[in-house]
Amino acid sequence: MKVQNKNSDVIRHVLRTLVNISGRKTTEGYAVSIMDLLIKKLEKEYNFLKHVEIRDTRFLEDDYSVSVMSDVDFVPPTEVGKAIHDIIISMNKSLGKNAGHFLIKELSLSIGDNYHSSMNDMGIDLGLMQLEYEVSKLEKRVMNTRKTE
Repeated sequence: MKVQNKNSDVIRHVLRTLVNISGRKTTEGYAVSIMDLLIKKLEKEYNFLKHVEIRDTRFLEDDYSVSVMSDVDFVPPTEVGKAIHDIIISMNKSLGKNAGHFLIKELSLSIGDNYHSSMNDMGIDLGLMQLEYEVSKLEKRVMNTRKTE
């Protein structure tokens, strides 16, 4: 039986996973600050992101870097999916070509089948996102090779 996760659960799980993965590739503090900046920047386009809080847990007693208010559960899932997609792409770019290279693939492996299903329902296909990222990198390499010839 398929369990449908709430929007708030999906956002919380994906963002925490992104922060954890990014924190291993850089530092936890850097990952948290980048995520916080991305959320604030995307709030202009996705108003409901004002209900998402990113905190640096190194200075807190709890271990929850991401909190999401239940208000986002009333937002259409496809709109939440667009925001999550933009967050993943932006986080990937922010980490640079070395740290960001396997971010989408690691996210896909780390989130679990239940969340994969919810993300698919929101219009997010992590396999396709990874493929698009790799094709984009290949196109840039081809263009750079042509420029040097």
